Formats: sequence, structure tokens, C-alpha cells
Amino acid sequence: MSWDNVPDDWNSYYYSCGCHASEGGCSCPDGLLERSDRPWLADSGYELDDSMVWSKGLSFTRHTARRDHADGRVKKGDRYTLRVYRCIEDDCGSSWIHKRKRVLR
Repeated sequence: MSWDNVPDDWNSYYYSCGCHASEGGCSCPDGLLERSDRPWLADSGYELDDSMVWSKGLSFTRHTARRDHADGRVKKGDRYTLRVYRCIEDDCGSSWIHKRKRVLR
């Protein structure tokens, strides 16, 4: 394979965070923050993930189930943790609550 027609621009194109453009884009959290539409959410404790969704943990509690849960994972008598997050989509600003249950063994 000949590299004669490929421009030598390796040291030419960088993102402001220092990542090189030829490496397939910036994966730094700072790079995500620079591209986001709602950077002020970082000051409120929200974290931005790769899918451009902001999330913040609201609560973490431990429970004992008094009945079988509808999801089928938590049975009566099981001890489980419940984590509640608020998620905000960066593009349109729509928000939702996400709950995550985990059975303790």
C-alpha cells in the first residue's frame, strides 16, 4: 500500500483538550463538556456520559421486600438497594427518573 496520496497532517489538527483529530475524536470528559448544550449542569453535580445524557444520583437506600416485585428480580424477604438518578438529555433537555434495584446476597 502506498502512502503517497495521504497528507502528512499528523501534528496539525488537535482538539482544545490535546487529543489528536486523527485518533477518531475526543473521548475526554472535558471534550464532552465543551460539546454539550448544557455545560452548567456540571456545576450542579451532574455527570455527562458518552451518549450525551446528564445524570445525578438523588438517593441510595436499603430495603427488605414485603412482597414479590413486578420485575421478577426481587422476591419477598430479599434485601435490596435502590438507587435513584435524575437523567437529562443534552440535546432537548427532557428529563426522567431512573431507578436501579440490586438484590443483596
